[in-house]
Amino acid sequence: MKARIPAALAAILILSLTACGTSNPSASAETPSASASPSAKPPKVVPDLAGKPYPEASKALTGMGFRTTIPVGPDGKKWVTLNPGNDVLAVSSDPGAGVSTSEESVRITVNRNEEDQRAKNILANEETMLKSRYTYQCPAYDSKAPTLRSYQEVWASKYYTGSTTCSVAIDGKHPSTRQPLFAKEQALIDLIASKGGDVSLPTATIGAVMLMCAKIAPDFADEFVARMDWRRAEIEGALSVCPDAPHAGVLREALTAVKVFDGTKVVGKDMEPGTYKTKPGIKDCYWARTNGGGGIIANDFVSFAPDGATVTVYPGEGFQSERCDVWTKIG
Repeated sequence: MKARIPAALAAILILSLTACGTSNPSASAETPSASASPSAKPPKVVPDLAGKPYPEASKALTGMGFRTTIPVGPDGKKWVTLNPGNDVLAVSSDPGAGVSTSEESVRITVNRNEEDQRAKNILANEETMLKSRYTYQCPAYDSKAPTLRSYQEVWASKYYTGSTTCSVAIDGKHPSTRQPLFAKEQALIDLIASKGGDVSLPTATIGAVMLMCAKIAPDFADEFVARMDWRRAEIEGALSVCPDAPHAGVLREALTAVKVFDGTKVVGKDMEPGTYKTKPGIKDCYWARTNGGGGIIANDFVSFAPDGATVTVYPGEGFQSERCDVWTKIG
C-alpha cells in the first residue's frame, strides 16, 4: 500500500523549500568583485622658494602641482586680509625645500607680517598724496602767477633766482589753516620740536619748511629774526626734507655760522670770542671794544670798506656795533 502525504503537509513542505531557496540570493548570483582602490599619487619635490617674491614663489608651487595655503609671517601669524605683493619675499616652506612629499599643499613663510605690510601700504599711499599736497605761487599770492606743483618746479623756474618771494598752499589752503598731518609730516614736526622750534601751529611750520625748500632770500644767511632758535630748528627740518636743494649750502651756513648783529654785547656771554668780519661794501659802520668799566680799548668809524671791516674781541670785553649790519665769525 502506497503512503500518501496529506495535502496540507505537502503545501507546508513546498513553502519551506521555496523559502530556503530564496533566503540567500547571493549564493546563486555571481559575487560582484570589490571596487578598485584609487592609485596613490606619486610624490613631488618641493622647490626652493627662499628669496623669491611671494607671487613668484606661489606660482612655482602651482607649476609643481601644489596648492599654496595662506602665507604666514615671521611671527607665525597668518595673512588674513592682504595678499602679499612682489615686495614680500618667501623665507621658507613647509614641507621644506627639496622634500619629496605626497602632500597637496605647501605653506610659505614670508619675511613680513601682515600688520607691517598694512603700515607700509599706508605710508606708500601717503607718499603718493604728498606729491601733490603742496603747491607754490611765485610771486607770492599773485592770482595771475602760475601754479608750481613742487619745490623742484620752483628751482627750475625763472622765479628761483632774485628777490621774488613765493607762497605755498597745503591742499589748496593757507598754511595757517589747521589740517590733519600725514605721518611723514608729523615726523618732521617732531624733529623740529626736538630742536627747540615752534610747532604751536603745525601746518604753519610745515609751510615755512616747504618754502625754505623752494627758495630763500639772497641774504637769508645774514637775516636776523626775533627767535633765531626757532629759525635754526626750521632750517634743520628743511635740510632733512630737501638736502639736495641748490641753496642747501646757504641753509647749512645759516645753521652753523656764528653771526652777531648790531647792538651792544658782552664777549663770552652774548657773543663768542674770536675774529669777526662784516659783509663787503659796508658803509658808515662804527664799532668799539670796551673794558669792564666802559673805557674804549679800540674803535673805528668805517666810512666805506670794499672788503668789509674786521675786528677781534676777547672774553670779558664789551662790543658795540652801529650800522655794521651783521658780523660773521671767521676765526
